[in-house]
This record gives sequence, C-alpha cells and structure tokens, in this order.
Amino acid sequence: MKFTYLTVLSVAFAATIGSTVQLQAEAERGFSKREKKGLLETSTILQSRGKIALVPKGAIIILPKHFKSKIVTGKVKGELVSWKKFIAVNGTWIHMFPVTFDQAIGKKTITQEQLKRLRQLNKIVIARRGTNLVSVSPKALEPEEKKD
Repeated sequence: MKFTYLTVLSVAFAATIGSTVQLQAEAERGFSKREKKGLLETSTILQSRGKIALVPKGAIIILPKHFKSKIVTGKVKGELVSWKKFIAVNGTWIHMFPVTFDQAIGKKTITQEQLKRLRQLNKIVIARRGTNLVSVSPKALEPEEKKD
C-alpha cells in the first residue's frame, strides 16, 4: 500500500484533533489538572543501618513513638535498597498488615479491635495488598460508626 504525503498529513491531523478532544474532555473532568509529584514527594523514607527504603505515603498505619527516628525527615543519607532487602534485615521492628481494596480506598474501616492489637505489637505497621505496599485512606482508620 502506497501512502501519499496528503494521506500521512490527514492521519496526523486526525490524531492531533483526537488527542486535543481527549485532553479537553480530561480537563473538563479534572484529570489533567492533577499535579504530577515525584517519587520522593509521594513516599515516606525509612532508614536503618545505613540503608533506606521507600514506602508509599499513607502506608504506615501504626508508628510507635520510639520508632519515629526510623522516618527520614531531613536530608536523605544511606544506600537505597529494595523493600525486599530492607524488610529482610529490619523485619524485627516492622509488621506487614494485609488490607482489602475497600479498606485501602476508605470504603471500609479497619476495626478498632484490629488497630488495638496492632498497637500492642509495638512495631511499625505497614499496609500491604498482596505483596505490594499500599497507601490506606485516613477514612479506613476512623472509628466505626455505631448503628442503633
């Protein structure tokens, strides 16, 4: 099949119009107005023994006072390692807590009984979904409404 310059130009124009219409539709729905944030802006940084690991913001459910020093708040110093390597070395003070999709988005809450048991572990509790770390909506951590 032979393409002429006019055919190629027509296809390019149609693609441009199509993407412009899509961008306009996204702007009307508010999608393209979102700020793009970098990895460090959307992560909490844990440090221990000269190693650092990134955790999604909102993934830490319980943070005992004596472990606050494990959170990097200033300049980052250390070797960035994978989460798998970090947890292998620091698993004694970290507990991974499985959450459902509905809990992660805040549609369902983590029960107060579960949170009480997690606090008793005296560890940093990090939410996971399957094998992945996941942010949890603050709504999931609110006390359940009592039904009369």
